[in-house]
Amino acid sequence: MNKRSFILGLLVVASSVLSACGSGDNEEATAESSKNVTISLLHRYQESNIGKSPEDTAVLDGLKRFMEDYPNVEIIEEQLQNEDYSIKAQALAAADDMPDVFIVPGSWMTNFVDNEIVLPLNEELEKRPEWRDGYRAGTLDAGTREGQVYGIPIAAGPTHLIYYNDDLFGSIGYDQFPSTWPDLMDAGEKLADKGINLFSYGDKSKGYAMSSWISALTDRINGPQWTESILNGSGAQFTDDGFVHGISMMHELAKAGYLNKDLNSVDADTMVNYYFEGRSAAFVSGIWSAMNIVNNAPEGIAAGTRVAVFPGVEGGLGNPLSSSGGAGVYYSVNSGVEAGEKLDAIMTMLEYMTGSDSAKLMAEVGGFPAYDPGDFDTGKLHPVALAAYEASAAADATKIFDLWFDASIVEVLNTGIQGVMAGSRTPEQLAEETQQAYETFLNNP
Repeated sequence: MNKRSFILGLLVVASSVLSACGSGDNEEATAESSKNVTISLLHRYQESNIGKSPEDTAVLDGLKRFMEDYPNVEIIEEQLQNEDYSIKAQALAAADDMPDVFIVPGSWMTNFVDNEIVLPLNEELEKRPEWRDGYRAGTLDAGTREGQVYGIPIAAGPTHLIYYNDDLFGSIGYDQFPSTWPDLMDAGEKLADKGINLFSYGDKSKGYAMSSWISALTDRINGPQWTESILNGSGAQFTDDGFVHGISMMHELAKAGYLNKDLNSVDADTMVNYYFEGRSAAFVSGIWSAMNIVNNAPEGIAAGTRVAVFPGVEGGLGNPLSSSGGAGVYYSVNSGVEAGEKLDAIMTMLEYMTGSDSAKLMAEVGGFPAYDPGDFDTGKLHPVALAAYEASAAADATKIFDLWFDASIVEVLNTGIQGVMAGSRTPEQLAEETQQAYETFLNNP
């Protein structure tokens, strides 16, 4: 845990000028105001990750710029590692002792809204329409309940991209990633003959399959309407043929021997290392893996890496270019913060940390911001990072199941898919178990 506090100067700012982001008028008003503002901020971005992680780099740069422009605002900041953050934030929420501003994963949002921990922000965003309207389509959704925005998104990268070795696919006669599932299985067989896995796969920590495979694959087959029907409780079921079909396709890849056999006992880092070592021709992951390849892959692997998404499925109802994605985490405001200069200062700080300038920086260092950065200097990006960005921008974002489904359903899926991939459970059995959890949830919301 790395705790740090920033105690800034005691100049003052009027609430009305904090929403204008450091203009000359703001500076004048700052000097003239007679009040101070203190904001407590708890998040999981790290100084040590600046230059390594696009999100950390952009968010902390925005915070630094805000503090420079508003030295009258005192920021009591605590930076935590992901796991520490999760433990502490949930404990503080249970004790009704949250700071003014904090991170809320999309999967927590309903609970935090239902328990009135987070503040609705529509009224404040109405005062800043240019900022509000700059977010990519859909990125506010997982932070919105019944039309009220409770969270400001940060990054919005797809959780499903395929990073593949163009040279290995070329060696078996494919000059691009297979565009149909029969071709993909054909490539798997030809690679297996050379002793190479089609995909490396690592679900030790559970959640990888759901986030990077099932969400995108189910959409390929069922289309987004099925997911919406599940979420609305309006008729779709996990035992529907399309869902079973998607799980069966994953099972077939494992059963055919086209994935590493230790798929449930290795983590994401090992999965990527298998690709770096040439033991697999591809792996499925989110946009965050692009910079891992840029920074850590052997030179030949990085030079030969290309980016794709799953092929379309014959008869599938979804967009074959879609990818599961969207904003995964949000900045939210404590429901105890009242309208006025403090809330104005918070909203301005969040605009600095997630808005236009931060988005542009995030894109330039290999990230995919929730806020549309517009034109930016793509010349700074490695070809792999640029390919991942372009594939992300071109893909329709479909819902990431673990951000939207109830935790009880997510747990059944995350555990059950390991059995399916190991061959100890059938796709139909997993579908039945998931449907039972779903019906229990519907009957006890």
